[in-house]
Amino acid sequence: MNKLKPKNIIFAALPIFLIPFLYWFVPFYRERISIYVPPCYIRFFIGIYCPGCGGTHCIYELAEGHVLNALRYNALFFAVILYIILLWTENIFFVFGKNIKIIPRSKTFYRIALGTAVVYLILRNFIPLLAPV
Repeated sequence: MNKLKPKNIIFAALPIFLIPFLYWFVPFYRERISIYVPPCYIRFFIGIYCPGCGGTHCIYELAEGHVLNALRYNALFFAVILYIILLWTENIFFVFGKNIKIIPRSKTFYRIALGTAVVYLILRNFIPLLAPV
C-alpha cells in the first residue's frame, strides 16, 4: 500500500481554502487584472476558437453561480472540472486509508479525452451554439 504523504493531505484540504479565495479573487481579477491579459493567441493569429477559449469567462460565471452561462462559454471546461473533482475524491479516499481508483489510468482513456478535445475544437468552430459568447 502506498504511504500517505503531506501532499495528499494538502490536496485533500485545498477546497477549504481555495473556494473562499476564489469567491474573493474572481471579481477582483475580473475588474482589475483581466484588462491586462492578452487574448487567446490561437484565436488572434489563426482565427479559430481553441478548446480553452471562453474558459476564463466560464470561471467568472461559475463564481457568480450562473451555471448555464458558464456552460455556454466553454462546455469542455466542465469535463476538466469533473476530472479534477474525481481526482480529489480519489485522494480523499486515499487519505482515509482506501486506495480506490475512480478514473481509469489507461492510455485509451487519455486518448479518448484528447480526441474529445479535438472534436470539440472542430465542432465549436462550425456550430455557432458551441462558440464562446
